[in-house]
Amino acid sequence: MEKYIKTARKFNRAVAVKATLAIGTMWCVYAFALLVLIPVIVPSTQMVIMYISSSFLQLVFLPLIMVGQAVLSEKSEKRAQEDHETLLKEFRELKQIHSDLHAILGQEEIIVEPAPVKKRGRKPKV
Repeated sequence: MEKYIKTARKFNRAVAVKATLAIGTMWCVYAFALLVLIPVIVPSTQMVIMYISSSFLQLVFLPLIMVGQAVLSEKSEKRAQEDHETLLKEFRELKQIHSDLHAILGQEEIIVEPAPVKKRGRKPKV
C-alpha cells in the first residue's frame, strides 16, 4: 500500500510541476487572451466563457500552480542548502590552509629581496 502512495505522490508532483511550467508560458497567455475575446465575436458564448474562467481556471489552475511552485521551491531550497554546505566546507579548508601557512611562515625566517626594476624606454644609442 505504501508503494502505491509513494507512486501517486510522485505522479502528482510531476503533473503539478509540468502543468506549472506549461501554464507559465506566453502561449498560455495568448490562449487565455483568445478565450476572453471569444464573446466579443460570438456573444452567445459569454456565459460559457464566464463559467470556464470562474470555475475551471480559478478552481483548478490556481491550486495546481501553487502545488507546482511549492515543489519547485523545495528543489531550489535543497540545492541552496547543498551549495551552502559545500561553501562552508571549502571555507573551513581555506582557514586550515591559512593557519598552516601562518605557522610555517612563523617558524622560518624568509628574506625576500626586491626584484631588480627594469627600466622601460629606448636604449641609448652608442
